[in-house]
Amino acid sequence: MKTGLSAFCLLVVAGFAQAEPVRPSIVSLDFCADQFVLALADREQILAVSKDAERRFSHLRGKAAGIPKVRAAAEDVIALKPDLVVRSFGGDSRALAFYERFGIGTVQIGYADDVQGTAEILRSVAAALGQGARAEALIAARPEPAPKTGRAALYVTPGGVSAGKGTMIESIMQRAGLANANPHEGWTDLPLEQLVLAPPSLMLTAFFGFDDDATDRWSVSRHPVMQRLMAGAEVIALDESRVSCPAWLVADEAGDLARALK
Repeated sequence: MKTGLSAFCLLVVAGFAQAEPVRPSIVSLDFCADQFVLALADREQILAVSKDAERRFSHLRGKAAGIPKVRAAAEDVIALKPDLVVRSFGGDSRALAFYERFGIGTVQIGYADDVQGTAEILRSVAAALGQGARAEALIAARPEPAPKTGRAALYVTPGGVSAGKGTMIESIMQRAGLANANPHEGWTDLPLEQLVLAPPSLMLTAFFGFDDDATDRWSVSRHPVMQRLMAGAEVIALDESRVSCPAWLVADEAGDLARALK
């Protein structure tokens, strides 16, 4: 009787073991991929993250502390013997086929141009990492879209570029209850003359102070007139680490933006 019971218990334990999801060892090649890996994977799954994982523009930089960093060079990655390589833009995209010839699985993170689309990308990466439940928890925790405020905002960068229609920044604005004051498609230069005639009352900024030397001294954002327009408007600084990658984090940024509106 005891022998039969022991055998039954072993079968039950084996069944639970088989039900456990396969959780591969992972190397992440760039700071956008890092956000997905750091948010979804167990720490012991992560062999290495990118060299930018602790930079200011990496939102989950605190979680990257103590984790080895790796160049996005094939020889460095292969030496770590990961089960899976996760990439957004890091390294050469042609290297993914090279990794697979070595028996290393690859995940190429997709692109979303609106907040809604980031959820499916998160689910796709989570499935490859064996962490589907964790993705659903992150999606469930996202703030709901805010009601329309009747206000419009202009996005301003130090390089004098603004986000127009069909961009992720516009989607963040809309989720926060705002309209986009830039009527043009895609990414455009700031139309200084137009702004002088119709000064925006609300401006959203990002990446000011990241690298002043990299900003063109002739950029519209440095122009005295633009400086005066910004001084006369309500200005809300976005969290660059949330808007630098098309990840699920943009929904949190939209929630914070909605709460910041006066």
